[in-house]
Amino acid sequence: MSNSENHRSVSQINRMLRSIVEAETLERFFWVGGRIDRLYQSDLGHAYFDLVDGESRIRCVLWEERQGNIQFDLSNHLDVEVYGDVRFFERRAEAQVNVLEIRPADDSAAVPGAIEQLRAEGLYPPVKKNPPASIRRIGVLTSRSSRAIGDFETAYQEAGTRATLPPVSWQYALLEGDRAAQSIADGIHALDANREVDVIAIVRGGGRNENLAPFNEAEVLRAIIGCRKYVVTGIGHHRDHVLADDVADYVAATPTAAAVYVAERAMKSREALEGRELATNEQARRYMQAVIALLAFATGLLALLGYLMLQNV
Repeated sequence: MSNSENHRSVSQINRMLRSIVEAETLERFFWVGGRIDRLYQSDLGHAYFDLVDGESRIRCVLWEERQGNIQFDLSNHLDVEVYGDVRFFERRAEAQVNVLEIRPADDSAAVPGAIEQLRAEGLYPPVKKNPPASIRRIGVLTSRSSRAIGDFETAYQEAGTRATLPPVSWQYALLEGDRAAQSIADGIHALDANREVDVIAIVRGGGRNENLAPFNEAEVLRAIIGCRKYVVTGIGHHRDHVLADDVADYVAATPTAAAVYVAERAMKSREALEGRELATNEQARRYMQAVIALLAFATGLLALLGYLMLQNV
C-alpha cells in the first residue's frame, strides 16, 4: 500500500475526531468534576475556564444568562462539579463543556439539580408549544405587591392602542419564601384550568439570586412543562436568568417585554381571525350568489318547459 493511500488532511482528521466525540456525547448531559483554572470573565459576562483533573483538563464556558443561578463566586483553584454537554470545534480540534449548572464539589451528595431531576423523569428538554391561533384572554401570574403589575398593565395597553386587546385575568401567588414554589405551581395550574385563558404570562420584577430561587425549583418547572396553555416568562431584568425560562414556550427579558409580546400576539391572532371571518363571509356571499343563479336558471327552465308543453296541446 502506497503512502498516498494513507494520507489524510488536517480537516479530515478533525472531522473524524468530531464524529467520534459526538457519537459519545451528542445530546447527552452529565456531571463532571474538577478544579477551576485559568478563569476568565469576559466583558459580556461569560465565564471561561479550564476544568482540571490531575494532568487532564478541558475547556468550559458558562454563559452570562446562566450565572444568575449560581449561589457562590467562581475563582481559580475551586473544586466544582459542572453539568452540561460537550461541544467539539472541528476547525481547531478542541472540545468544550457547555455548562448548564455548576456547584461546589462538596455539594455533590446534595439533592440533584432541578434539570437533572426533570431529565430523569423524561420531562427535559420539553416540547415547546406554538402560539395559539386565537387569544381570548391573557392569564398573568405575579404577586399582589409586585411592581411588575404596573409595568405589565402600562406596556400591555400602550402596545394595543390600535386594536381591542383580550382581557387579562390576574392570578396572584407568593414569589418568595419557602412556600413560593408551591404557590407559583398552584397558580399555573389554576390558570391552566381556566377555559377562557389561552396564554399565561409569569412575571415579576428583578431581585437577588435568592429572590428568584423559586423559579429554579423542579415543582415550578414541572407545572410549566405540564401546562396545556402557551406560557411566557418575563422574570427579573435583562441580566437575570432562571430555569423557568428554559422550559417556557417564550422568554421575555422583562415583565414589560412580556406584556408587549403578548399584546402583539393577541393583535396578530385578532387580525388573523378577522381575516378568516372576511374570507368566510366572502365565501358565503359567493355561495348565495351561486344558489340564486341556480334558482333563477331552474325557474327559467321550468317556465320554458311549461311553454313547450302548452304549444303541444
